[in-house]
Formats: sequence, structure tokens, C-alpha cells
Amino acid sequence: MYQCELFSVKKNNAEDLKSVERELSSVLSGRGAQLKGMTEIAPNPGKLSDAVMKFLTDDSRDMFVFMNVPDADGADDFRRLFYRLIDELQANVKTGEQHKGLTPKIKVSSLGDLGNGRKGYCFSYGGKRFLALPTLTATGKDAQTLLFDALSGSEEVFAKNADKYPEGVAFYDKQGNEADPSLNRDLDISFAAVPKKQGFFKSFIPLKEDPKKLKIRKIIVLVAIAVFIGALIYVLEFFVFGPMRNNAVTSEIQEIAYSKSDSGDEDSGPAQDWDALKEINDEIVGWITIPDTVIDYPVLYHEGDDRYNQYYLKRNYKKESSEYGSIFVDYRSTDGTSSRNVIMHGHDMNDGSMFAGMLKYSPKGDLKGDLEYYQEHPVITFNTPDGDAKYKIISVYKTSTRYEHGEFFNYMQGEFNSDAEFMNFVYNSRIRSFFNIPVTCNEDDQIITLSTCCYEFYQWRCVIVARKVRPGEDENVDVELATRNSSPLFPDVYYGRYGGERPDPGTFKSAMKDGNVDWYDGKGDLEGSEDLTATVASNPTEPPTEAPKKNAPKPTEPPVVTYYPVTYRNYDGSQYAAYNVKEGDPVPVPDGTPGIPPDDEYYTYTFTGWNRDVSGVDFDHLNVGVEIYPNFEATER
Repeated sequence: MYQCELFSVKKNNAEDLKSVERELSSVLSGRGAQLKGMTEIAPNPGKLSDAVMKFLTDDSRDMFVFMNVPDADGADDFRRLFYRLIDELQANVKTGEQHKGLTPKIKVSSLGDLGNGRKGYCFSYGGKRFLALPTLTATGKDAQTLLFDALSGSEEVFAKNADKYPEGVAFYDKQGNEADPSLNRDLDISFAAVPKKQGFFKSFIPLKEDPKKLKIRKIIVLVAIAVFIGALIYVLEFFVFGPMRNNAVTSEIQEIAYSKSDSGDEDSGPAQDWDALKEINDEIVGWITIPDTVIDYPVLYHEGDDRYNQYYLKRNYKKESSEYGSIFVDYRSTDGTSSRNVIMHGHDMNDGSMFAGMLKYSPKGDLKGDLEYYQEHPVITFNTPDGDAKYKIISVYKTSTRYEHGEFFNYMQGEFNSDAEFMNFVYNSRIRSFFNIPVTCNEDDQIITLSTCCYEFYQWRCVIVARKVRPGEDENVDVELATRNSSPLFPDVYYGRYGGERPDPGTFKSAMKDGNVDWYDGKGDLEGSEDLTATVASNPTEPPTEAPKKNAPKPTEPPVVTYYPVTYRNYDGSQYAAYNVKEGDPVPVPDGTPGIPPDDEYYTYTFTGWNRDVSGVDFDHLNVGVEIYPNFEATER
């Protein structure tokens, strides 16, 4: 006679079975089982497994009946509640050499419809029987009838499986195919005691007495913990601590810079306290401000910069290492802040700091510009120790830094060989602008060029050009006269994506001759060549030079070659294969089969290929880094 423990899964308004304990005991007795006890248990896989394993360890029960198992008309709730118990039982099957490469799995069978389409399930293990019955209210039956029907149905199932699965266990190969039934016999079945809780050290640190598999498992867990901690530190540094430090450093220098005006001594003299700033760092040469943005920063200039080294790209004004860097003057503005074109770089930071505020004139993803924002903010302040100055914006545009994107305008030119060359540079800046701006320019003006990253295409830049307010000139701009440029000039890559044909922009002189320039107020008849001087470039903040023109000096650097990381992942996110793919080359496909989800009692999984349907990625001509995941087909067992 089977010694039976009856579990009542308590959830919501499940019926209290204590009131019908005598009737249930009678039903069990009539089917060859003796009711030894009743246990109420929460629908928790861990608690259910622990409770059963205690009875199995002392060998005091042969049958376990679970009533009121939450269940619809399928096996989902059964799986969720019993997977932990089944996994622990399967782990106690000791296999021999004949089972090498095979996985033991407990055979779970359906008891069929027990009422209103609700099913029950049963399985055996090492001579012990397990029955799971749906909720009474779902079946419409009373407890005694439901138990009787389930026991009757289980007898037929257990008798049918007794010969093929005497221990209730079958073996499967890696492809999910069931092995020879003869391997299911004469198994060494044990019931392991519930392990005692261990401290962190024993749970995660590999010990000398640990089995090899446990040591490997612990090492994997430790590596995962280390990766998680590293990732957490990176996220906190990138999104929390880094911005906090940068804000603190910026606030400190702003407080020092404006100390004179804060003290009330602002009736005369410069806006910034240059003596105090120079004491901190003699390479602070300017102060840039754009209203209603966070752009209110010192500008640095390091005379030792060249195409390979730009000192303040990754340093703050204290010369400390910083991902935020500083706003700094490009080395090609050879006279520093006295250059005819003062080129300034700043990072576009995710927290909106540094030159990220420039993108308010043309937000990320936008190729039309925000005219209203420009009309509200048409003037930039750029002060130096030589004096405070306002600059009227004359152009806002986005452009490429890559030869592969076609002919592009090399705006990285700080000095000019002639007035004609300077005016051609100004003309090329304005025909690219998103806006037609009512601000005049001539050969006697000084300009500033602000540059930061943008992302409409790979390695594009957002650029703002402004010219210095002339002595005696009103610093205000009649912004109502500003209009949107219906056809700003872009590199070839723009027209390849959006259609249209790139026009020939000509030069300043040809445009003047054709009457297409209404903003020039200079002397005219400019002498000298209009050809823009090629300048060497090689930095992430700046574009490389355009291809050399006829009779122009040849570039002294090799072309930039870019490689993109391509990572193939297993089902669990771990790396399966990795490549560095040259820009424009096709993405290789690795051989073999990646790690696939382990087969379970209900499904087998088959690798069907790699998911190369990734939005915005051209797998035949790569121009971006990418992670690729496998596709699987789940087949019901």
C-alpha cells in the first residue's frame, strides 16, 4: 500500500480540504493508498520542491497528490510550479558509461480532461508516484470525485509506462531524440537531502573538494558577477559620477570667471576675471556663451597641438583626464583667438553638456534646422582677454567628414592666403546653411566656427559659423527676415539616401557674377585665388581633408581605414564569434552552430540561422558596428 501525502495548493479561494479529509482518505484507501498527512503549501516552486524532498529523503512517502494546482486548459501552470522539483529529481539520476552524451528526463504524462477541459498530470520516479490535479472550482467537481477520477486515470498511465520507463525516466541525445528504451532500466536512483544554506564563500568560491563541474559553475558565476559589477560601475560612471564631477568642475570655473560681476564691479572692464582665470591655467584664452544653453565655458588653446595630438580633447581646464574634455581652439587657427577663423571643438555629451547645446539649432536626426530656435538665439558671445565681443550667426549646417560620402567642404581652415579665398570660404559656409540669414559679411570680418558631432550619417558634424559684430554696429539681428533654405548643399551621401542631384555650388565670384549673393557688403574686385587651402586632418573631432586638387600640395597622411566590431551571440547572450570588419566590406558568417536553448520536457530547439534583419544595417557594405543573434525554431515534443 502506498503511503500518501496530500498537498493542498493554497491560492486565492481554493477550497479547504481539511473538511473532507475522511472522505479523501476513503477514496485513497479504495485505490491501494493510505493517507498519512495533509500539507497546505503556497504555489511556489522552491517551497514545493523543498517540502517533497524532505519526505523523499526519509523515505516516508510513496505517493504525492497535489490538489488545487492553478491551471487553465494547458500545462503552463504545471510547468511553472513543478519545474524545480523535476529538475532536482533528474539531477539525482546517476548515469553510467552507456549514458554518456545523454540527458535523463522524467516522463510527464497527461491524465486527460478531469472536468471542463481542465487537465491533470502525473509522473513517477524511483517507484514514487506524483499526481497534480487542477482546482476544484475549475473542474466543477467535488474533491472526492476529482481524486477518484484522477487515481483511476493514473493507474492506466502508470501501467502503460511501467515496462518502458520503470523508473519514470527516459534518456535523450543532444538533438532531442529519445534513446534506446533499454537504457532506462537498472538505474541508480537516489533522493538527495535538501542542501543546507551556505555562506557566500562556500556558495561561490571554488573549493578543493568541489566536483569539477561545480568548480566550473562557480567560476562562471564569479565571472558573471565581475562582469555585472564592471558594467554597473561603467553605467554609474557614465551617467552619474562623470556628469557630477564635470558639473562641479564647470561650476567652479564659472564662479571664478564671474567673481568680479558677482561682487558688483561690473560697470567697467571685461565680463570675465581674466587674471583669476590665467592663474588657474594660462592656456584659457576665451569664454564662449550661447544664451539658453549650458554653453558657458572657458576656451583652451594649446600651442603644441598637431594633427596627432590635441591636448584638451580629453582633458578639462585643470589638465585632468576627462571624457568631457574642454572647448578648445583647433591648431589650424594658428594665431589662436586672433585667427581670421577661430575654430572651436567641443564634445556632444549625452547629459547635454559641452557643445551638445549646439544641436538645439538642428536636433539629432534633423536635416532642416530649427528656424524658430535660431530666431530666438541669433548671437553668440565670445570673449577674450583682448575684449568682449558678440558674434552674429551666419550659417548652421551639417556635413560629412568622410571621403566615402563624396565631395565635402573642409571647414577646418583657420587662415587664408587671400581675401578671395576667405570670401569663398564664407560663401561655402552659407550655401550649406539651413537658414537664409540677414547678416552681411565682407573680407574684413573675423569669424568663429563651432563644431560638434552629430549622427545623421556616420561621422557627421554640426557646424555653426558666426561673424564678429563690427565696431559701432548694432548687435541685434532682424530675425524676422530670416527664412528657411529650401535647398541647402549636402555631401553626395545625402542625395544617395534621400534622392535628388547634388548641384554644382560654383564659387563666391561666380555666384556674385550670377547675382546669387545678397549678403556681401565689401569692396568687391577681390584679388588672389579662390581655391581653398587643403589642410591635414585626422582627429575624431575634425574632418579629413578633401581629395587634393590639381597642383595642390599632396596630403602627407595615409587615408583613414575604419573597422567595425561584429559580434555573433549564443542564445544566452555570450559571444560565439567576433570580427573586425573593414568599412564597406560584407559581414562574414561564422561556421558551426551556436549555443542553443536546452531541450525541456515540452520543446526541442533547432538553430535556423542568424538574424540579419537589423534595421539600418547593410550587411553587404558595413558602415556600423552590430551584434547578431541566432534564430531558433521550437518544436513541441
